[in-house]
Amino acid sequence: MIPPRIGFMGLGIMGQAMAKNILKAGYNITVYNRNRLKTTEFLDLGADVAITPKELAKRTNIIFTMVTDIAAMRDIMEGPLGIFEAATSKLTLINMSTISPSYTKELSLNCLKKRIKFIDCPVSGSKLQAQEAKLILLAGGDKEEIEKNRKLLLTMGSSIVYAGKHPNATALKLCVNLIVSQLTSALCESSVLAETLEIDPELIFEVLNKSDALRCNYFNLKKQNILQKDYPPAFALKNMLKDLRFMIEESKIKKLRLPITECLEKLMLKSYNTGKANEDLTVIAETLKNYYKE
Repeated sequence: MIPPRIGFMGLGIMGQAMAKNILKAGYNITVYNRNRLKTTEFLDLGADVAITPKELAKRTNIIFTMVTDIAAMRDIMEGPLGIFEAATSKLTLINMSTISPSYTKELSLNCLKKRIKFIDCPVSGSKLQAQEAKLILLAGGDKEEIEKNRKLLLTMGSSIVYAGKHPNATALKLCVNLIVSQLTSALCESSVLAETLEIDPELIFEVLNKSDALRCNYFNLKKQNILQKDYPPAFALKNMLKDLRFMIEESKIKKLRLPITECLEKLMLKSYNTGKANEDLTVIAETLKNYYKE
């Protein structure tokens, strides 16, 4: 068996932590990032750095992608310096970015044409779970191919949920993120209401934690953001806004309306337009406070 030579593309908040966990597990890894400053730390850790996606593909046989959006995926996959230019039947692409089901289907067909094995594998979890290798991996595609890569995948997460054929894993990720977005908005609105009614928002968390029915670790992860009014990005607002738009677009294709999600997209856009794009999505609490003042 040819030992795996791993490529990792996309060293943002999540990708950086995930690539480090692959390194810690003892795998040979080559990284690529459009902003090359983010690769310096990986050179110091013993990883190789590729100048282009094509170069990375030539030097590896399993490639992970963890980039921001569809435009970034097209950038690294297509064109004269893209992965497709170095495609061989020995290459496996594992996309962990959150993109749309429609594009995931397109990507899987293009990989098939190029003889690249493809696994659709977005992740559930945020910065802390990525750092601690406790992500939940939502995997779609050929089950045997996923099983073959199970050990490698679990260097980044605690479990794998098999979702079926492409693009089911990406579809599942959007369903999960819909819940995350609405849990966040509920928490933010509740805290703003508490302040308006002149009670301490910390009392909300006390009630939630004492309730068997309402206790939720996600609320605790966001507690300090809410109480301290400080929003360091674990899940950037711009990324959730992108995901909400994917949910709405895909639901419209299927003749379905998501009215609460549509309202939340407008709220997050309002926050985005006030310069909060790179802050944690809990920053919508600030927008809610000033909703009728703007």
